[in-house]
Amino acid sequence: MMDLVKKHKNYILIGIAILCAGLVYIWIPDSKSDAVTANQAVTKEEKPKKEETKLSNEVYIDIKGAVRTPGVYKLPMDARVQDVVKIAGGLTAEADCSKLNLAEKLKDEMSIYVYKKGEEGPATQGANTEEASTGSAKINLNSATKDDLQQVPGIGESKATAIIEYREKEGLFQTIEDLKNVSGIGEKTVEKLKEYLDVN
Repeated sequence: MMDLVKKHKNYILIGIAILCAGLVYIWIPDSKSDAVTANQAVTKEEKPKKEETKLSNEVYIDIKGAVRTPGVYKLPMDARVQDVVKIAGGLTAEADCSKLNLAEKLKDEMSIYVYKKGEEGPATQGANTEEASTGSAKINLNSATKDDLQQVPGIGESKATAIIEYREKEGLFQTIEDLKNVSGIGEKTVEKLKEYLDVN
């Protein structure tokens, strides 16, 4: 038996070498496959991040008033008021451009109200109007000054004066609906003002 092994020793060694090479060949593709799978998983995880970045470069703007197609529009982050006005179909013939800053840069959740000619409102829509319109800084009816009230779209000097006089005579407002009791303010106006005022 030993003689037989010695006689065929070289063949046995060659066979073992071939077997080892075969095992290595089989194992390497599996490793490559695992690496490819891992890379695919990383790529899938990166895609949502890219999408999030894309979304952050857009803003949603609510434009109302004297435009042809009022509504909420999505625009690039670096867009201006004139861009959203154009998308909304442009200004109507009744629009008062003197109260609109077309060069103002847009911000996400910004609300723009385009006044009609003869409609009362602040001289120019700016930061104060925008802040109130988003709901982040509603004006308190029971503590607001005349100047504070005039920052609200739809409230000019005469309405602000009437609100102050009513408050001094009748006492604090209990609800926004109480504005209906103020001279010169009707139900439709109250509905518009709810977005900008509170009584707390």
